Amino acid sequence: MSRKILPILLLILLLALSSFAQNPAENLLENTNLHFFLVGDPTPQDVGFDNPKSFWKIKYELYLTDFSEIKKLGLSKSDNNREYIPPIIRNKSYNKRLRKKSTKISEGIFTKKSLSNETNRQAVIQINLAPEVIEIFNQATKIPERNPTFVLFVTEKVSVKNSARAKLKEKYLITGFRPLKHAASNQTFDYWDVRNISLTTTIVKQENGRLRLYGGTVH
Repeated sequence: MSRKILPILLLILLLALSSFAQNPAENLLENTNLHFFLVGDPTPQDVGFDNPKSFWKIKYELYLTDFSEIKKLGLSKSDNNREYIPPIIRNKSYNKRLRKKSTKISEGIFTKKSLSNETNRQAVIQINLAPEVIEIFNQATKIPERNPTFVLFVTEKVSVKNSARAKLKEKYLITGFRPLKHAASNQTFDYWDVRNISLTTTIVKQENGRLRLYGGTVH
């Protein structure tokens, strides 16, 4: 090897070692983003988003529990050898029990008006996680039976009225779940994307002209 090349390789190695020392292994999760979407079908105008009095209000609470606690409450189901948790709508009793088994991470509220503007029919909330929560996710990568699970409680209120005077004013509750691991009964698992949690609400103009809300799809 050329004497000129050897010092260069040594320098590259030293720089790489220095970078590794300053940047230890990354945390599995340091923050998560809540995405909220409001959709009109077949078009935003059909459901009255262009009405100046239309509005959309969201109150959210993000909790953290473990999948094992959800199983104890009897909320998990199995499909194709994989366990999952269906969303819970309008069930204050389950929500109360879930809160007792969970730790609150964050909460907030926002209201959107001028819904004809597409940017007012969506919102992204970044949640920065506390060190102890970050460590829970780090430990879950080393301990197979641990499965930290986000629980998203949402109270949503929508008010719209289209040009045909069809109107909708509805308030409802939904609870969505996002576990870290998509576990199977044979102890194998895949990781979910816990960095992003989305909730989509759709208002549909039906054939009879009435408006109907289909809400709370967490994905």
